[in-house]
Amino acid sequence: RKYLMFFQDTNGLVFHAAPAAFGVSATEKFEVNSITVPRKPGEAVGAICKLESKDRSLTCNVEYNQLDALMKAAGYAGDEADASGFSPYPGNLNILVFSIPEYAATLEKSNGMVPEFVNPKYKDAEKTIFKKPTRLECMMQDYPKLLDSKAKVGFISLERGVCFSAVKNNAVDARGKQAKTGFPESACSGESDAYKVCRKYLKLAGCDVAVDGKSAEYNMIKTDVGAKVVLQPSFACTLAELKAKIPKPSQVKLGNEATVVLEGEDVVVERLEMAKGYLSVVACPGAKVTVDWKGDGPTMDFVPEGKFDAENKAFNYPEDLAEKYRIRGYTTKYSGSKEDLAKHTFVFDKPGTYKVSLN
Repeated sequence: RKYLMFFQDTNGLVFHAAPAAFGVSATEKFEVNSITVPRKPGEAVGAICKLESKDRSLTCNVEYNQLDALMKAAGYAGDEADASGFSPYPGNLNILVFSIPEYAATLEKSNGMVPEFVNPKYKDAEKTIFKKPTRLECMMQDYPKLLDSKAKVGFISLERGVCFSAVKNNAVDARGKQAKTGFPESACSGESDAYKVCRKYLKLAGCDVAVDGKSAEYNMIKTDVGAKVVLQPSFACTLAELKAKIPKPSQVKLGNEATVVLEGEDVVVERLEMAKGYLSVVACPGAKVTVDWKGDGPTMDFVPEGKFDAENKAFNYPEDLAEKYRIRGYTTKYSGSKEDLAKHTFVFDKPGTYKVSLN
């Protein structure tokens, strides 16, 4: 093992970026490599900056609550956008790839100690009331501060939609975040983005699918809802693997009301044309499955739940609604019968050769 990746468990899209991050780290011989995205000024995301003094330069993360003051102290206007509409300093996702030999040597030298940090969260604009107790933190993104000037530290910047969609805000806070930055970072947006990145991969592979889908609101949060596509890692981890699994992309056409789940290293899609409907194919290792599907059927739908109480600034839900649905603002409902669902669900738990078709 040569590299170690640290990631945030709130960000489900991180693994789409992992192969690229490892590849760049190996090619460029980075001791530390950070995955970043374009960042909007004021967004609660740290920024990757190159800090310079008379005798040293350092590429590292600067926390978002320190960036504006640092910029002004250095003679700049502050945390502002450039001509692109984004900050000139890419947003740090706290997805870090370390070269293990150098990492082990640094830990041996420092006894595992990293700089300490405090990030208070305030309830009011005047910053006189804490939103929650402030804690002392030791952050992995401060690790480059322990390295000497010869260490090679870098970053890669990727399109946000393929590597970052956090799920960390309640519905009320998420509405405020979306109004301020455009990114709610909630359960409904996180699930929506997970389907959307799979649609994007299909589109890049040459398939006919609308990436953006159509606009919908859950918990009063705007999301893009299109074909609900789940491509499990055993089916394909990279675009190259996906193209190998879909040899005839012109024969893959999905509408916004289609739901597709593909899982299995030996699943190959020869044809998949479905304007609306549901199809799940799960295959164990050794099960060679060919998908040749053309036709529609009952759909797997999102049913909105909850009403906003403006007076109390909270959402009200049915008492028996599980928390996993409350945080999303919807439940799922299959429009057909149990028999219909069974006919569109395929599980191959024994090695062999199989074909999936509507007939």
